[in-house]
Amino acid sequence: MTGNLFSGASMSLAAGLSHLIFVAGIFLVSAALTWVMIRFNISDVPNARSSHVRPTPKSGGVAIAAAFFSGLAALYILSGTARLPADQFVMFLVTAGLMFTAALADDLTGLAAGAKLAMQFICASLFSLFVAHVDMLAFPIIGNLAFGAFGHVLTVLWIIFFMNAFNFMDGINGLAGGGALIASLFLAGIAYFAGAHFVYLGALSLFGAALGFFVFNFPHGRIFMGDTGSQIIGFAMAGLAVIGARADLGQVSITVVPALFACFLFDVMATLAYRFSRGQKLSQAHREHLYQISNRLGFSHKRVSLIYFGLFLLNGVFAILIQAAEPAARLPLLLGCIMLHAPLAIMVYGAGLREGKADLARPVKIEAQIQTGA
Repeated sequence: MTGNLFSGASMSLAAGLSHLIFVAGIFLVSAALTWVMIRFNISDVPNARSSHVRPTPKSGGVAIAAAFFSGLAALYILSGTARLPADQFVMFLVTAGLMFTAALADDLTGLAAGAKLAMQFICASLFSLFVAHVDMLAFPIIGNLAFGAFGHVLTVLWIIFFMNAFNFMDGINGLAGGGALIASLFLAGIAYFAGAHFVYLGALSLFGAALGFFVFNFPHGRIFMGDTGSQIIGFAMAGLAVIGARADLGQVSITVVPALFACFLFDVMATLAYRFSRGQKLSQAHREHLYQISNRLGFSHKRVSLIYFGLFLLNGVFAILIQAAEPAARLPLLLGCIMLHAPLAIMVYGAGLREGKADLARPVKIEAQIQTGA
């Protein structure tokens, strides 16, 4: 695998083979480390919000992060035009490394919510200042709107929101890992055809890293990714979205990554709206996401995750259409992509309320709530 194989927009047979070897190597690193972390056994003990009944290793995120970083290191050493300028690349690694350290500390010892948010803010701010930020968006009718310094604020808010949204959706076997697999593969394809070389290979790195974990996590949940995994995947995806729009050789619309995760974003936003409408504290820990209610209604982890995988495939098709659309049409298309999931919310909340599975005022013992996901 030589430098020129990572360069250029056209894909030769040799380059394609080198990319497959690249992904396979990252997968093997991730799978080997996941196997080690299962035996290291930093356990996640079930509580009232858990969807599992037995203490389970939650250190899979260490393997994901290590494999992803190894992919980025190989990309930096072996790539030509595929890598970012050195200062931006180093700061991307630094900010991701800081986020990894904070998330690992949270998994090991538990951090206060304020401390976690502070670390997210620091990492997102450093990324916005020294790697890339959103400085312009196209809107219908009014056209391009430049944000100036406010673009840094938007970038920080986007990264923090997406990291937490992804973390909220990491609650049952396979859901977050499988979603990351499908989304990263679509992102790699879209970035490749856009000529966004770094995003293309960064997404492939994330795919290989997530796949090595996923084979141990789905369907039987031998290990969880923990905050370490969800925070690194969330940060990497949010960061690649911004890099693809502003800092890479090609341009991937900033709306592509939100479209790829539209089913997750809708679940989070619908849950917040549902809880707000019922006068619940939005900051209170809960089990009221659509996927959690579906699980309590009797759908196994495997079945719920497979439903979401289907939604991810539809989201991927939408993301391709959004990338191909005129810039001013992309935000309306993204909104439509997200709102297409509304019928799911109506069905799940309706069934949950009828069965008494979506009522916060009626707590249920954990043993009665849990499906094992076989």
